[in-house]
Amino acid sequence: MYSIEQRVFLVLEYHRLKESPTATRRSFQARFNVPKGPDAKTIRTLFAKFQRTGSVTDDLVGNVGRQQTAVTPENVATVSGIIQQNPMSSVRRIASETGLKRSSTQKILRKSLHMFPFKIQTHQSIPVRAVQQRVDFANQMLTMIDSEGFDVGCIWFTDEAHFHLNGIVNKQNWRF
Repeated sequence: MYSIEQRVFLVLEYHRLKESPTATRRSFQARFNVPKGPDAKTIRTLFAKFQRTGSVTDDLVGNVGRQQTAVTPENVATVSGIIQQNPMSSVRRIASETGLKRSSTQKILRKSLHMFPFKIQTHQSIPVRAVQQRVDFANQMLTMIDSEGFDVGCIWFTDEAHFHLNGIVNKQNWRF
């Protein structure tokens, strides 16, 4: 990276020396006491930029880091509106309607709207008779607990999620 003073010197010398990059580099090395100056392509590019824009400042200053994201409040509102109109919309359809990339749409859905894909599975329907049996069982358990004829500490609740000691929960087997 060259300072503004060095860039101005390069442009003026290149013009004064009738567009000779080698002579410009040698003059630059002598003036700024550096062992190696800019190469010919750098000098020509800088001069062309000066002719085109009238400036020798670096275009990349302030543009370091990550590029701008598609996750803007307007895009989040647009995707949210589409989801409210049709909750069964696919990510691909939302992306094509909004003109966003599929990955940007996924980021908006997951990180901004806190929506996640889920596996739709069909299970056997519960008949009315079984529902009544479950209600009767629940009431029976409540009366046993109230009458202290049942030790609540002996109840085991299980699920298919794996809980690890570091706080990670494997939700791969969860069903909605």
